[in-house]
Amino acid sequence: MRPISSPRLVRTAVFAIACTTSLTVFAVCAALAGCNSQPQSASQPGSQPGSGSQAGPQLQTVLAQSTSGSSGLQFINQPGGAQVVYGTIDNQHTAQSAMAFMLQQVHGHFADKPDVSKIFQIKGSTSYAAFFTLIAKNAGNTPIAGEVIVNMPAGGQPIAAVLYDNAATFTKSQPGMLTALNNAWHAANPASSTAPAAAPAPTAAAALHRVTGGDRSVYISLPDGWKIDSVAGGSVSAEGPKGERVGLNLMAQGIVNSRSPIPGRLAYPFGGDVFTAYSNIVNQSRMNQHLPAGTFHLTNSTPLGGGAIQVAFDLDLNDGFGARTATARLQELGGPGPTWALSFSNSSLPKTIAAAENATLLAVIQSASQDANVVKAEQGAVMQGIAAASARSQAEAQQANQNRIASSQAFDAHMDNIDSQSKAMQNYTLDRSQIQDNDLNGRATVSDGLADALIKADPTRYQVVPPSQFLKGVDY
Repeated sequence: MRPISSPRLVRTAVFAIACTTSLTVFAVCAALAGCNSQPQSASQPGSQPGSGSQAGPQLQTVLAQSTSGSSGLQFINQPGGAQVVYGTIDNQHTAQSAMAFMLQQVHGHFADKPDVSKIFQIKGSTSYAAFFTLIAKNAGNTPIAGEVIVNMPAGGQPIAAVLYDNAATFTKSQPGMLTALNNAWHAANPASSTAPAAAPAPTAAAALHRVTGGDRSVYISLPDGWKIDSVAGGSVSAEGPKGERVGLNLMAQGIVNSRSPIPGRLAYPFGGDVFTAYSNIVNQSRMNQHLPAGTFHLTNSTPLGGGAIQVAFDLDLNDGFGARTATARLQELGGPGPTWALSFSNSSLPKTIAAAENATLLAVIQSASQDANVVKAEQGAVMQGIAAASARSQAEAQQANQNRIASSQAFDAHMDNIDSQSKAMQNYTLDRSQIQDNDLNGRATVSDGLADALIKADPTRYQVVPPSQFLKGVDY
């Protein structure tokens, strides 16, 4: 198995580009995560999830019930389902308590604890703001992104606002919501100077251009300065000049099912914690390339079904770019046999540029698309080759069997060992694998990338033959 961050990484076409949808949502989460606030869940009688907004349930009912003594909560419904809720709140005397209180209402209403950015003070004002993301568990698991702003005027009553929308469109709708909030507040309070100051809008995505490479099985749009690392078998990896990274539909194969390290091989037990396995495999690959190990800290994990999980985590590859926010979709493949595989799509941004570059990273991920004709043709060519090789292998096996009978057992055993090891070394050097077709009962030597694609497409039918199971006259 080749190192994960190398262009020689074994990749597969089987993971559909559709998985980038969930990755996109978690890329937003990773860019905004990090607050230590702990909102408590609260039941909100009378709240009707999903009423009147494509973004999810509106906050007006819960806030009207929860902000006891609040005067004149106002609601601004924006096109597409985005919503702004704002007004004064009582019994909150610090920015921290006011922010925590508002986040508690968001938590209780959507039935999910928000992932919240670090709370920051808006320059030149008495306003504080934080971005948040969550999954509206009481509204069809809709991904929501939003912003909480609180204003603490000296000697005045605190003012708060919540802006939210579907996570996929929040970066586009947020500037308009801020404008609507400021216009509405100043229209109602022309002499007031205590309106919540607007937090900076997320930076718009950079201009992208369509590119491909390798076997041209994937097309992706990248900004100037980015480069493609590899395109093979329906997978793609690319990186930007500031440490940005994205990889879609990748696979680490041939992982030895063992806790004991094996020089030059990836080894980790199958069936444990998938994120722990992923971080170990990444670091083993980096060590094989003489690169420093990375540090991983999980911040969020969500099961996706079928054994797959979506994770958000803090990452430092010790590569000079510093700490990163990162996301990945992970899934173990195979079973508790001698080897197994890990499929993954991932992305990361250095934290120093996350706010500025997050929109661009999302646009890059969303732009990727496979060329189904290329992927299908590659898989078809391999299957035809296996069928043809099956007939040859049977004839060669018969001849090899006659040769073995004519030779002494001791000599055969000695030569078999030499030939088998030679074939294994040849495969390793040339990036090849021995693959078995259980339906045709045939074997063939194919490239690692194509072997990965076949196994991912049908792991029951196809499997890699380890050197210990090579057959003389068939595999070498």
